[in-house]
Amino acid sequence: MTPKLPPGNESAAPRIEAPSLLHHLMTVLQVAVTLGLLWWLFHDEQRRITIWKALTTADWRWMILAVAAAGVCEFFGILRWQLFLRMLHIEVPLKEITRLFFIGAFFNQFLPGTTGGDVVRVIFLMRDHPEHKTEGFLSVAVDRVLAIFVLVIIGLIFAWTRSAWFAQSFAVGNMMKIFAITLFVMATALIASFILTKRSLVSRLPRRFPFRSYLIKLSKIWQLCIENRREAILGTIYTVPMLFAYFMAFCFAAKAFTNQVSFWDMTSIMPLVTAISSLPISLNGIGLREAFLDNLLQELCHTPAGIGTTISIAGMAVYLLWGLLGGVFYLERIKRRYNPVPPTD
Repeated sequence: MTPKLPPGNESAAPRIEAPSLLHHLMTVLQVAVTLGLLWWLFHDEQRRITIWKALTTADWRWMILAVAAAGVCEFFGILRWQLFLRMLHIEVPLKEITRLFFIGAFFNQFLPGTTGGDVVRVIFLMRDHPEHKTEGFLSVAVDRVLAIFVLVIIGLIFAWTRSAWFAQSFAVGNMMKIFAITLFVMATALIASFILTKRSLVSRLPRRFPFRSYLIKLSKIWQLCIENRREAILGTIYTVPMLFAYFMAFCFAAKAFTNQVSFWDMTSIMPLVTAISSLPISLNGIGLREAFLDNLLQELCHTPAGIGTTISIAGMAVYLLWGLLGGVFYLERIKRRYNPVPPTD
């Protein structure tokens, strides 16, 4: 079934507006927060000693498993994007999808925000398939919405099933309550927007209705999912192992440096860490992720200060390693662009 695009916009691509002054100010603020958090993490001599000791005594066999788990995560990410591209009737060979996906992963390591890499891969996709400009952006939008939806559900499950463990720390217990309430509100909003879309009620909302414009944008994504139920359900199913593989990369990294953190404990806190580090507070969550994970593991698993920071850095280094593969693909693409292969007679 052909997806329905907004009337009058079937061939128009979403406009990529130039960054505003507010955007630049936010970037400057994120840089300041990132540098401040990194200074706070590494200025303490005892923490630095702990990190160095953890690195020199690490069991690097666990890091090999962490690299493999990250690869599984990327594999399911590629399958999901291929599925959503097909849902929008964009036929791209799996080899090219893989290259574009890793190019996006490469730029995600260096661009501000958590969606910079997504924009890059869509821009490259648009260059190769200019007739599918709007659909290219929609493929990433569907990818993001379903990933958030599954993360919210997983976060709620862990917040409920491990509430007693989180409550061992008064601060973490209260934080988890706030986190659970926030996730419940997000889940309710997503489900409500889905119901409104299915019953064609979004366009009838009053113009002054709170977040009306966002609901309209979200309804377009839900409409695609409704019209392509099989692909949407399968994409949601793929998201579950993708997220757990992402968590497992950090679980294996934790095992490389300490025996005080179990797989179950690490997996339980990763939805919270993932959600917090996705907030636009620091550059790509750098510094924030390390500080937050370090404090959580100190409170819940009684690890020394610095162990959580080491685990976080190791976990992200694993994904940076896979991102470098995208850097290779990017250089190959640039080389082909400026040194095209001459046609054979």
